[in-house]
Amino acid sequence: MSIYGAMFSGVSGLAAQSQALGMIADNISNLNTVGYKSTVARFQTLVTEAASTTTYSPGGVRSTPYQKIDRQGLLQGSTSPTDVALVGNGFFVINEDAVPGIGDDYLFTRAGNFTPNESGDLVSSSGYYLQGWRLDSSGALPANTTTLNSLETVNISNLTGAARSTSAIQIASNLPGQTAAGDEHAITVQVYDKQGNTQNLTLNWIKTSANNWTLVGDFPATGQFASDDTAGASLSGTPTTYFPMATLTTTTNMTLLSAAGNITGAVGAFAVPAPAGAPPSTDTITVTIGADAFTGVVPTVAGNDLIGASTIVFTGAGGRTFTLELQGATTYDLDVAGERTTLQNNLNAAFAGVTFDNGAVAGVELGTAVFNADGTLGSLLATAPYATVNSDSEFEFYVDYDGDVLTTSTQDRQLIALDVGTPGFGDGLTQYSGSFFTSVIQQDGLSFGSFTGVTIDESGIVTALFDNGQQRDIYKLPVATFRNANGLKSQIGNAYLQTSHSGNVLLLEANAGGAGKIAPNSLESSTVDLAEEFTNMIITQRAYSASAKVITTADDMLEELIRIRR
Repeated sequence: MSIYGAMFSGVSGLAAQSQALGMIADNISNLNTVGYKSTVARFQTLVTEAASTTTYSPGGVRSTPYQKIDRQGLLQGSTSPTDVALVGNGFFVINEDAVPGIGDDYLFTRAGNFTPNESGDLVSSSGYYLQGWRLDSSGALPANTTTLNSLETVNISNLTGAARSTSAIQIASNLPGQTAAGDEHAITVQVYDKQGNTQNLTLNWIKTSANNWTLVGDFPATGQFASDDTAGASLSGTPTTYFPMATLTTTTNMTLLSAAGNITGAVGAFAVPAPAGAPPSTDTITVTIGADAFTGVVPTVAGNDLIGASTIVFTGAGGRTFTLELQGATTYDLDVAGERTTLQNNLNAAFAGVTFDNGAVAGVELGTAVFNADGTLGSLLATAPYATVNSDSEFEFYVDYDGDVLTTSTQDRQLIALDVGTPGFGDGLTQYSGSFFTSVIQQDGLSFGSFTGVTIDESGIVTALFDNGQQRDIYKLPVATFRNANGLKSQIGNAYLQTSHSGNVLLLEANAGGAGKIAPNSLESSTVDLAEEFTNMIITQRAYSASAKVITTADDMLEELIRIRR
C-alpha cells in the first residue's frame, strides 16, 4: 500500500539523514586532527518494483560514507624537526610494532607528527612506528626497495659522531713579495689525529730567494713528521725507508777493548744512512765505535776485540734508541773475517723482519714554493724523505703522534695533503706586494661528536646531526602509493589499511614516479571545511524534519482511513 510505503520511505530518510549527521559530527570533531580526511554522505535510492506501470511503490533512501582520502590538506608550519607532511600523492608507512612480525599490519597515514619515544623510535601520535629504508655507511639504499620487508622502524638512539683524522688542509695566504730573504711568516692549523685529539701544526714560510719560500713544518706538542712507511726491509735486504743512525753505543754491561781507543770494522750487507741523509749508494757501510761514546774507564789492552756484549743499542736523532739482542757468541774480533761474518749473520737473525725507518721528527723542511714573476704560484718542490708533491700539485706528508720508530704502520700514521693553490692562479698562496695575511684555513678532520638531533629533507632522508659538525644520513622515508587511495580502509589512529579496492601498495622515493614530495617541518591540516559542514548540517536537519513530516502525514492519512468505517 502506498501509504505504508510512504511511511517506510520516511523512516529510511530518518536513518539516512541520521547517518549523514554522524559523518558531519565526526568531521567537525576532527577539525584539528593532523592529516584527517573529511567524510561525506552519498545517498542512494531504494527502489521497489511496482506491480504495473500505473502504480508506484516507494522504496526510500540509504546513505553510505565516502572518505575523500586523496584530497590534499593545507600545510601548516611546525618547529619540530621530525614533523613532516606530504604534498601530492602517497602516504607514510607505519606499523603496529617496533619490530614487525607475523600478524603486525603495515598501515598508511598522512599524519606526519612523529616524535621519538623512550627507545628512540619515531612514533605517531597514535603510537604507530614510522618505517623507513636504512642507509648504509655510504648513504646507499637496500638492494630491494619494492617490498614492505625492506623497511624497518626509524630509530635515532645510540648515535655518535665518530672522530675523523685530518687528511686534507687548504690554505690561502699572501707572502709579501717586497721582503728580503730570511723573512718568515707562520700559519697555525688545528688538525685532528685518529683518536679525534687536536694537534697544532705550524707551517713556517721562510723566504730563501726572490721568488722562493721554503716550508718548514713543526708540531709544538706531540705531533711529528714521519717518512713514507709504505715499504720497509730487514737487514738482509735493501731498505727503502731509514732510521737516521748517529752512533753505535753500548750498554753498561758491554766493554770495549782497544789499544788505539777505536775499533773500525765492516759490519756487512745492510745500509743505514747518515742522520741527515739520502740512501747510501752501496749496501755496505763501516761502523766506527769511538771510545768517547762510552762511560766509565776504557781499558787499553792490545788487540781489537769486542768482548762481553749481550746487547747493542743504536742511538738515533733526538736520543731515540733501538736495542739489539745479540745471538750466538758474545766475543767478536772485528779483525778476523770469519768472526765479522759470524757477527753479520747474528745481526741479520736478530733483525729479521725489522724495518728501519726515518722515524718521526719535528721542525723539518717539507718543500719549497716557487712563485711566478706576477706573484702567482709557479710550482712546488718537495724535500725528501718527509714530503712529496702529488698529482694534484699538493704537498703530501705523513704525521706520527706516538714517536715510536717501531710502530710505523698506516694504523698509527696519517697522510695529510696540503693544498696551497693552483699553479698559475691566485687561489691559494700568492706573492703580491703588501702585508702578510691569511684568508683561508680549512681542514677536514673532526673530533668525537655527540648526537644533537635529526632533520628530514624533501627527499625523505633522515640525517643525524652531531655537535662536532658532522652529519650522517641514516634512513630514507618511502612514499606508499595506491591505484585507488580512496579504496583504503580507515583504522583507529588516523591510519588506513590496504584493501582489494585500493590495489597493492607501491613503495617509491619521494617526488619520483608519481609519488608526492615530502615537506619538512610541516604538518598537513584536516581537510574539513567548517562552513561546508555547518551548511550540510542545516540541509541534513531539514531533510530529517521533512522525512519525519512524511511519517506524521502518512499516520494522519491512515487515521482518516480507519475513520471511514465509523
